[in-house]
Amino acid sequence: MFGIFKTATFEDGRLGVLTRSRGCWRGSITLGQHGTVELNVSGGRESPDAEGLALAHELPARYEALCPAIQAGLFTHYEPYREEADSAGEHTELFESVTKIQQAEDVWPHVVVRWVRIELLKGAPRDGQTIEIAYRVAWDEEHTVGARIQDWNLWELCGSVV
Repeated sequence: MFGIFKTATFEDGRLGVLTRSRGCWRGSITLGQHGTVELNVSGGRESPDAEGLALAHELPARYEALCPAIQAGLFTHYEPYREEADSAGEHTELFESVTKIQQAEDVWPHVVVRWVRIELLKGAPRDGQTIEIAYRVAWDEEHTVGARIQDWNLWELCGSVV
């Protein structure tokens, strides 16, 4: 629906109402253990991109299968922080809680999903929509870590997404 003072909305049978704001379509999506998080899908003024919507429809069912690759990437991201804190002797309360991370599966209690974005992404391995899942991680308070997915495979873990 459009109007001079009305926000454009799009009704999706599975995702509910998406609202056009700041150049994308915003709604919510449920990701297993992380619950419901913000969803942003690219698209034109009239509707979200069809490929992006299709990916958003599939993501909840496929998320669990992506988690092993994502947790391995997050653990690899974590290890230098633990090593630096160990060598500097910085045994703060935060350090004590995250040093309990001994293997990749242990990252999840220290991770929160902030949002999911589905858009065309420059630098992606192929043309088409990319899913980016943004995580806040306890060991890196300054950055949001983005898991970038194409063809249902993790192709990049980016340590500073906006």
